[in-house]
Amino acid sequence: MLVWFKRRKALADDLLGLASVPGGLALTRVQRRAGVPVLAVCEFIAAAPTELASALRERVSALGLVKLPVNLLLAASDYQLLLIERPAVPASELRAAARWRIRELVSEPLDSLVVDAFALPDDAYRGRTPMAYCATLARARMQALAELVQGAGLRLASIDIPEMALRNLGLLAGAEGQNLAVLQLGAREGLVCVQHGGDLYMTRRIERGVDNRGEESGQLALEIQRSLDYFESQLGKGYVSRLLLLALPEPVQAELAARLSMRVQPLLLDELLPGSPLQALPLAQQGLCLPAVGAALRQEQR
Repeated sequence: MLVWFKRRKALADDLLGLASVPGGLALTRVQRRAGVPVLAVCEFIAAAPTELASALRERVSALGLVKLPVNLLLAASDYQLLLIERPAVPASELRAAARWRIRELVSEPLDSLVVDAFALPDDAYRGRTPMAYCATLARARMQALAELVQGAGLRLASIDIPEMALRNLGLLAGAEGQNLAVLQLGAREGLVCVQHGGDLYMTRRIERGVDNRGEESGQLALEIQRSLDYFESQLGKGYVSRLLLLALPEPVQAELAARLSMRVQPLLLDELLPGSPLQALPLAQQGLCLPAVGAALRQEQR
């Protein structure tokens, strides 16, 4: 059974984050010392798809990570995230009720899918209609991922989605008491998430990335601004105070800062997690590994 999204709060003293990324895997480890997170491991493991299992097993052994719990981060192609009207049921019954509600929204048989859901805060969408996000994952894909993790000698503690990993990074960067947006960009697509404190209010995929951002990031900035304008007009939480960028080239950062209406800042993980091994990686690999860092920062358990 999947263990994802928000459950009861419990700090994990030692948790790995693992993500399948272009060209290989991102592997991270966050240890909490007196409640303070320390990024102890942050690696990009280069491997062809057919070599992922052996490459992961080798690094897990070399780093002394065998039997540690891991929060596995799904790739965008692994799952579907649906925004649905929240069923009027207790929180403990939300997953089952959401599964029934999406039966006409998915093309695969429900029996072939693993489904989970989390409620948006009651004040989202101005409190007009309670809403929830529902994620679906093919059962066969979940089994394959579980075998990858267990074959490397790790213990699969939970499965997460990138939206929640970005939420964790935003929380680390100081999202309490404000509307904070976090932006991750790939070569040709991106993900923007907006949170208030630890509550995720909105997430959107955008069809622009570093390589197709338009002249001086004009098209990319337009997509981002449209998403944030939607948040401000429809969610009823006011304006977004900051946009955090995950490991983007300085020219792209400067272009977005010049075009967007809010404060634009890079996520400075070396200040939030001093001595982070992330800084030793090339910028492109930092961008691939940051969501896995967010996965290892997970604080909710079943």
